[in-house]
Amino acid sequence: MKRINLLLVLPLLLIVVMLSSCSKSPDTIYVNGKIYTFDKNNNVVEALAVKERKIYETGKSEELKKKFEKAEVIDLQGKTVIPGFTDSDGSLILFAQNLSNYNLAKFENRKSVEKIINEAKNRFKPGTWIGLIFYGGEESTADSIAELSRKYLDDLAPEHCVYLLDVTYNIALCNSAMLNAIRITPSSESPENGSIEKDDSGELTGFLFDDATSLINPSFRTYTKENMLSLVEIASNELLKYGIVGIQDRTVNKESITLFRQLIDSNKLPIRIYGVLSSGDEAYKEYITKGIEKDYKEKLAIRGVSIDYDGAFEYQLASMFDEYKIKNKVNPTFSSDEALEELLTQAYDKKFQVNIKAVGDKAVNNVLNVIEKVHKSKSPKDHRTRIEHIEFAKKEDISRLKNLGIIPSVRPEVVIDDIQIVPLITNESNYQNMGMWKSMLESAGMLNVGSDFPFQQINPLIQMYYLVTRQMIDTTEKINIPNPDQKISITDALKSYTIWPVYTAFEEESRGTLEKDKYADFIVLSEDIINSQPQVLLKTKVLKTIFGGKVVYSAEK
Repeated sequence: MKRINLLLVLPLLLIVVMLSSCSKSPDTIYVNGKIYTFDKNNNVVEALAVKERKIYETGKSEELKKKFEKAEVIDLQGKTVIPGFTDSDGSLILFAQNLSNYNLAKFENRKSVEKIINEAKNRFKPGTWIGLIFYGGEESTADSIAELSRKYLDDLAPEHCVYLLDVTYNIALCNSAMLNAIRITPSSESPENGSIEKDDSGELTGFLFDDATSLINPSFRTYTKENMLSLVEIASNELLKYGIVGIQDRTVNKESITLFRQLIDSNKLPIRIYGVLSSGDEAYKEYITKGIEKDYKEKLAIRGVSIDYDGAFEYQLASMFDEYKIKNKVNPTFSSDEALEELLTQAYDKKFQVNIKAVGDKAVNNVLNVIEKVHKSKSPKDHRTRIEHIEFAKKEDISRLKNLGIIPSVRPEVVIDDIQIVPLITNESNYQNMGMWKSMLESAGMLNVGSDFPFQQINPLIQMYYLVTRQMIDTTEKINIPNPDQKISITDALKSYTIWPVYTAFEEESRGTLEKDKYADFIVLSEDIINSQPQVLLKTKVLKTIFGGKVVYSAEK
């Protein structure tokens, strides 16, 4: 009897051992690369193995190929590999809605216009707005638009809302679908300083002039749920071209969360989203009651809340210690200290991370004072509060970041642009407190970077160029950039798009570096940017983006 049992058990044990061995084999091995892991030892390896969306092992190419003979092998051909990028500030919904806008310098010819419109109508569903917006300021562009007609655009894309706009000469041409979308009819009256053109019979020609061009208002843009799902899917795939595998979205609400969930459920969202709710929004009121959501199917977390303490410097809405030259716009604030204190207290109790927009030096000072007050009463642990969009900050306030545990976040491109207008709207002495990136990094121990897409340059490599050079891309422009000592190293610039935003989002245990048991989210670059001059950043291309171990973008395709 015992012999029979043994004969039965041995084959079963053998099967279990074989299955166990198979279960330990990775799905894919990426070999022959220069892989910067960004782990605590800054190891650089040749290969990494992926199993079930996560990194299974790293090491040498031949060793991993020999060890895991059945795994699929992808040759990196000696290229540089780094962790995938995370943008600390962007809006996927707004990016999706504006993806069908094409910003052009000038009107080349009719064939180029037809090519753009034909490609767009094949890419986007009927009803989508397709805008060709010309910024070059050439009179020939306005003349070329004037030679077209509403029927011309109707014939090209009758089911899409198409318009051509020359912003310099204030002339626009709309097709019939676009006129209907913005609610212009033959009975519509022209605005005071503009013209809605009609022919002799009273029919709309499609042309709008001067102030009438402002009638092309995005607030009229209404998309079906099906169309929005398609647009967001397209937009998320567009991010992959820049190596972006994660975003911290500051504009999420009930509608966008529902869209994101639906795309995740249908496996059509190839990025990870850290949702930041707006204080006062209905979605925040709901989540502050039920609590944070850490991880919806590995792709969505809702645990941040944002508040704007001030606004853009270029519009004189940043709260500054110095007065603006236009006296009626001195030190405006978007939020009171009392409202900020209430939000911090409430958010800390519910374990929500707080993101505070503070652009001007006075805003930064006031915000730090409120945070300090709340910390004395609440003593929050691991709160990871972030001050965003910082452009101006005094040294004494920067030194407070560390003790308060504040994470600074900046927009490099905006700082470089605003440098040019400082003497026009305020005192030049403010230069000394502008773009203090290195000082903030040294005080806080980290620095986040948000592009603020779709309103600013989305490419992380260009944003990093600004961080490491503090120069304009066009170096022929003779502009004196203050505080040249405030540029940071390329390694720190990379961390500002990888390790540090991931830490800010409480996700450091699952991603951000390329090591065992973390998500296999990484990108393959055309250049070794870590061992090159900063100018190489401008010509570097993302060759592949890998998300969860799978190639989700390839420049070859």
